[in-house]
Amino acid sequence: MKGTSRRDVLAGPLAIALCGRAAAGQAPAAAARTAGPLLHLPARSGVSLDGPWRYIIDPYDAGSRGNNVRRTFWKNTVLKPGGPMVEYEWASSPIMDLPRDWNSHAPELRWYDGPVYFARELDAPTMPGRRRFLVFEAVNYAATVWLNGEEIGRHEGGFTPFAIEVTDRLSERGNFLVVRADSRHHAEAVPTAYTDWQNYGGITRPVRLVDTPATYVADWWVRLEGSRLLADVELAGPEAAGASVSLRIGGARLTGRTGPDGRVGLSAPAHLARWSPERPVLHEVTIETRWERLRDRIGLKTIATSGRELLLNGRPVFLRGISLHEEPIGPEGTRRMTEADARRLLGEAKALGCNFVRLAHYPHGETTLRLADELGLLVWAEVPVYWEDIAYDSPRTLDLARGMLGDMIRRDRNRAAIAMWSVANETPITPARTRFLSELIHHARALDPTRLVTAALNKNADVGGAREGESRFVVDDPLGRELDVLAVNQYEAWYTGRTPDQIAQVSFTSPYGKPLLFSEFGADARVGHRGGRAERWTEDYQAWLFEEQLKLVDRTPGCVGCSPWVLKDFRSPRRWHARFQDFWNRKGLISETGVRKQAWEVLRRYYARKANG
Repeated sequence: MKGTSRRDVLAGPLAIALCGRAAAGQAPAAAARTAGPLLHLPARSGVSLDGPWRYIIDPYDAGSRGNNVRRTFWKNTVLKPGGPMVEYEWASSPIMDLPRDWNSHAPELRWYDGPVYFARELDAPTMPGRRRFLVFEAVNYAATVWLNGEEIGRHEGGFTPFAIEVTDRLSERGNFLVVRADSRHHAEAVPTAYTDWQNYGGITRPVRLVDTPATYVADWWVRLEGSRLLADVELAGPEAAGASVSLRIGGARLTGRTGPDGRVGLSAPAHLARWSPERPVLHEVTIETRWERLRDRIGLKTIATSGRELLLNGRPVFLRGISLHEEPIGPEGTRRMTEADARRLLGEAKALGCNFVRLAHYPHGETTLRLADELGLLVWAEVPVYWEDIAYDSPRTLDLARGMLGDMIRRDRNRAAIAMWSVANETPITPARTRFLSELIHHARALDPTRLVTAALNKNADVGGAREGESRFVVDDPLGRELDVLAVNQYEAWYTGRTPDQIAQVSFTSPYGKPLLFSEFGADARVGHRGGRAERWTEDYQAWLFEEQLKLVDRTPGCVGCSPWVLKDFRSPRRWHARFQDFWNRKGLISETGVRKQAWEVLRRYYARKANG
């Protein structure tokens, strides 16, 4: 990227800090990204802390109301004769199997929103010369962590990982670990409290105690730029400067020595097979120093635009996509996503004929991204800057969003599947919002100039057509000047007065001469509910709408694909219709239990035709 050095696009070292305790129910005065991620987790040694944890529900947030022994949940205090009064007991508290959300754990917690304390004991045999990190892949929304009664770290954001170094804080046996997860969103949160998905609270992704050498590989990144293979490696620790680094990939060996900042850039001619959805080739890569060896499997590709074309490995590509939430197929609705769950969801996308998935509206788990690499699915990855309630004029909120975006990019930029980083979904056009999102766009490009940057925009102004009833929507968002791909969410014939056959009267244009993607369209349908084509909430109506929307995709100039809303019915408290929704968004092409609706077959046939030219 012009004006950006290779040093600038490499992540900084792991940052661990603490901030002051927030008042009850309030955010800290400064953005609470106090614990940074430890990257490349699958390659690192450690011990899983998944499994049974005790928990205490604190609906009145009593634990944050002063250091009163009656409710110091972060300590394993036991009531003793003659001792102080204690109103909790960890040993008799209920058990929850983590990772999971608490909403699906018990009926009384289905709609609970607030703080829950989790606790477990762990042993940590001495490992001389090794560093130890507690690593949380996700805690929704705000986390406070104590070890042996002492607060050791905080993190804000429900979908990004964080790590806390505990090297000098662990005993060999009987360490007492407590995590407070607070699912509430404050006014400057990302996202805010108003969303179209259930706010699943809890420790929702795996927890590990990870060990590293004293000087370790903090980050590495391999990519293609032109005809060259580039690699950046960063070490952290007392001997990070002047250290020898070796990277092997596909028979090539790149070597170098780190500078005073612990970083080194490596380069070699690129002669390796390219990754694509049709041929998702993954190469073994090994990063080695005198202290450790990390291994991974990565793919190499290029993604770019040329005028209104989208180019994958230099050739035009049409994105046969679908949007999806991180919610497994099943009757309840949960965020307890196993590898098998993720594979089943992505398998449905492959069965549709997809080569592309939009992972809405937040960073999904690392397992999903790695499966997309394996299965050959291009990915749109997004941060939850969502709708109009974001505090776009707040420096704190901007800092929080930048942190989430950076953590997502650094975690996933070695995944070949990533095609686009998205900075927002359906945001209002205001000066404050445009400044806010422009900052995120620039940040994304600084961290990864090899991917495209997009955002899901609203459809903008209707300038009318030549005939009565015609609508010509002009996608003229000021962000269009900065985005690589213009993405538009539109719900013609569902949230408008039109019927599906009247979609023929609709057209979309843009003044920017860039590729355009229909990132959302759709209609609710309760699985099994049948009727005439004109009857809303039926499978018949949904299928009809898809038939007409896909015609719109075909006739829109510069349209490079679509990702209809949505693969699977998902939980949403703002979907109130008792007969047809019952707190589920029913726009899925399959039901929550995996039953395919008529529209699924409509889209499958369309994608088969597009794949065959």
